[in-house]
Amino acid sequence: MTSPASKSEVLRVAVVAPFPPPAGGMSLQAQKLCARLAGEGIAVERVPTNPTLPRALRFSGRIPAVRTAVRAVQYFASLLRSFRKCSVIHHFSASGLYFFVHSVPALVLGRCMGRHVILNYRGGKAAPFLERWGWIAVPVMRLAHQIAVPSVFLQRIFRSHGLTASLLPNLADTELFSYKPTSQVRPRLLVTRNLEPMYDVESVLRAFRLVQMRFTDAVLGSAGSGTEEKKLRRLVTQWDLQNVTFYGEVPNERLPEIYAQYDIFVNASRVDNFPGALVEAACCGLPIVTTRAGGIPDMLQDRETGLLVGIGDAEALSAAVIELVENPDLARRLTRNARQWAEQFSWSRIFPELLSCYGVAKPVIPEPVLQDSNFAV
Repeated sequence: MTSPASKSEVLRVAVVAPFPPPAGGMSLQAQKLCARLAGEGIAVERVPTNPTLPRALRFSGRIPAVRTAVRAVQYFASLLRSFRKCSVIHHFSASGLYFFVHSVPALVLGRCMGRHVILNYRGGKAAPFLERWGWIAVPVMRLAHQIAVPSVFLQRIFRSHGLTASLLPNLADTELFSYKPTSQVRPRLLVTRNLEPMYDVESVLRAFRLVQMRFTDAVLGSAGSGTEEKKLRRLVTQWDLQNVTFYGEVPNERLPEIYAQYDIFVNASRVDNFPGALVEAACCGLPIVTTRAGGIPDMLQDRETGLLVGIGDAEALSAAVIELVENPDLARRLTRNARQWAEQFSWSRIFPELLSCYGVAKPVIPEPVLQDSNFAV
């Protein structure tokens, strides 16, 4: 195994990941990691898996096959240039085509160049992906010096395929998302998931429909964008739902002011791993009502740090919301417990674990540097 840094070397990290735009769970985590590492004085090279097309080749964006080829060349050139400078490769990985197009080149090239490679795998679809493609994906994953996952849920899945993964939780901005003690619990519901089928925001609307039958002044806010937005807006009109606001995609730094306007966080995802939105809600002091999708039961304890219901069960979602409104003592206990639970995802807790993944106890660091590694043709 290569040693990523010695006392005479500077720790330089290449972070290989999608970066906003668009904003998403993985891209936001990568963005936060780069900023935090740079804040510690560690040199960071950002290698986007979603590079911006060079100005001279913007026309190719309208031609799918050409666009894919140009971006593949950009991506590989960025890997090569950044890996020459860096001792540690931190790659954010996921399932499906992303793994083969982005993870395979990063793992193979990083290992061939003698770098210390971290495969930071995330995503709730790991089980079906490894069941189908494990015969080729598992040997490639073993090229990494260390596999890190954000949840016990993923650790179990990887173990079932003969892979050892260390636990590296998602980073939460515990300073940005400040705690608001629960004085009263009004039927003001918030969901901050992208409007995609896997997050089943339709079930949130169905639950809200039932809540609004009980509390006519109930309010629902939705922060996120996606392919189901038109359908969901149509359902709001069709069901004559009142007081529903679609905020669209919201920058991370603006989310706290939105959380502050609501009293209950609702999540209805069907597939999930370790949703950062639940940690944000816990940090802000919103009691959480969520489905038991994927790794969520490993995050939250039912009736201790949140209320958990079955996937696709809009009636149970609405019943849990109504219980919180009618039992504020329960809501206050849940929010206190959840905020204490969320503290483990602060940077001060995660940074030592991250350095351990990088194979160093205390890095030798230069002045803060943060660079983009976009290949220009």
